[in-house]
Amino acid sequence: MNLTSCPICKHELKIKEVSCERCKVTYRGDFEGSWLAAFSESQLEFIKLFLLVQGNLKELQNQLGISYPTVKSRLADIIRIITKKEPTGDKVSDVLADLEEGFISVEEAINMINKRRQK
Repeated sequence: MNLTSCPICKHELKIKEVSCERCKVTYRGDFEGSWLAAFSESQLEFIKLFLLVQGNLKELQNQLGISYPTVKSRLADIIRIITKKEPTGDKVSDVLADLEEGFISVEEAINMINKRRQK
């Protein structure tokens, strides 16, 4: 089970006890969890593939069979989990950069900008 926050209040859970199934030894104390535990199975698969394609977002798009904006959105979700905060700054500069590089169409750029402005 991948439980990192309280199902009731959503506060971060602390690890207080770990045990070995084989020798039945139990350790109690304050333990740090892995930062990877915060990710869902699908996010871990995305991260694994991201590393395998060496960060090439176009190749990631092709491997997953999803649009470039969807790849960027999933990557942004992962970054939010790692940093534990919402991105700051300009809400459209990355979209405009992707448009300029030809990664997305004008229509996709407009949709992405409108979606961000609604948040």
